[in-house]
Amino acid sequence: MSTTRTSRRQRGFTLLETVVTLVVVSLLMAILMQALGNALNLRTRMLRLQGEARTDFLQEAWFRDAIGTAQADLDDGYGAMRGDRAALAHVSAAPLLAEGMSPVRWWLEPVAGGMALHYSDPAVPDMVVVPGPLQEARFAYLDRDGNWLEEWAPAADARDRLPRLVRFEARTARGRLYWVVPMLGESLPENMLRPDEVFGHAM
Repeated sequence: MSTTRTSRRQRGFTLLETVVTLVVVSLLMAILMQALGNALNLRTRMLRLQGEARTDFLQEAWFRDAIGTAQADLDDGYGAMRGDRAALAHVSAAPLLAEGMSPVRWWLEPVAGGMALHYSDPAVPDMVVVPGPLQEARFAYLDRDGNWLEEWAPAADARDRLPRLVRFEARTARGRLYWVVPMLGESLPENMLRPDEVFGHAM
């Protein structure tokens, strides 16, 4: 009899051993599933943050390209750059969709909880660049004397028809935007912008 009982114990688990095994396996599965869920949540957050960072980079790069290549045209043409705290209009050599030198405009428009940054050119009537809501959003302009101005409206005979720098800043839910763009174009005098007068004949 003793030999028979021993052989039965060696051939299989008892009910208690089976229950304990199932409990341990269940605990391990629960721990593994929780770890997997945490890893997936972390991956989702990382992808979202990467997407937001890429969007922020593209927005700033486009803003820099469009404003950095601004030109001061004649008043009877597209005109000089003009702007205030809430809007900026200028001629750009790098518009979004329009071809060649084109007038473009940036402006702030109210949305729920703040402002949104909009853009337009001859091929894009209205595009939301930064949907916001943006807080404390504003443009500013650095003159040749190193003063930041809230308005840029040069006279027709002004020597400097372009500011040295254009700044856009705003506070968002993810942080602060602070875009400062140097002007690459030169503020040429009016007679230099009229080639027929420079060369003495019509072009």
